[in-house]
Amino acid sequence: MTVSATRTQPHLDSGQAKRPSRHRRRKRRRLEGPDAMPVLVDRLIALTEGRERISLDLIARTIGAQGHAPLLLVAAVFMVLPTGLIPGIGGALGLLVAIVGLQMITKREGVFLPNFIGKRELPADRVRGLVERIRPGAEWLRHRLRIRWELLSRGRASMVLISLILMVSGLSLLVIGAIPIATPLMGVPIGLFAFGLFARDGVLVALGYSSLVLVVALAVYIRMQTG
Repeated sequence: MTVSATRTQPHLDSGQAKRPSRHRRRKRRRLEGPDAMPVLVDRLIALTEGRERISLDLIARTIGAQGHAPLLLVAAVFMVLPTGLIPGIGGALGLLVAIVGLQMITKREGVFLPNFIGKRELPADRVRGLVERIRPGAEWLRHRLRIRWELLSRGRASMVLISLILMVSGLSLLVIGAIPIATPLMGVPIGLFAFGLFARDGVLVALGYSSLVLVVALAVYIRMQTG
């Protein structure tokens, strides 16, 4: 009986040793936290390798599979950078942001883009160049952001409010996206929300709310001056 117990014990220990390993692999699939910033940059660069152009659908399927926050962050960065000024891209990015907001509020994984939006393409070399430019910034943020104020970056009430803001602001770009300053301007609060959710840093989410108020006030002021 002692021999039998001795023989079966290694099998049990082996099985128990494997389960945490599988659990760790599942956790690594989701990008989040300050340390994930450079990882997202590397994945974007890898996405451009061997391609002349990359579609929004490819970006949504590849980055969106890692969670809503990484895809939202990519969309916001493209909005603020010169890519947001490419004709037709501002509205497409706005719709992508709105879809992410809808998926967040319904707690659905992955992002599906309509074909007329998903087929929009960006020059791969231009995307790669822009991403390479933000790599130092990603490293800088990794050392300065930290997980804090999670009531804002993880709380249900804040998540619902952010989702609604993303849907409204994203859809608004379908109308005002043709105005050159509209897409980069709207990308600022969206970018802060994205950075905050991605890094789980509620301070950035709070800055996102504040900047949204400023953007709306500026939009109203411009409207009054031109109307």
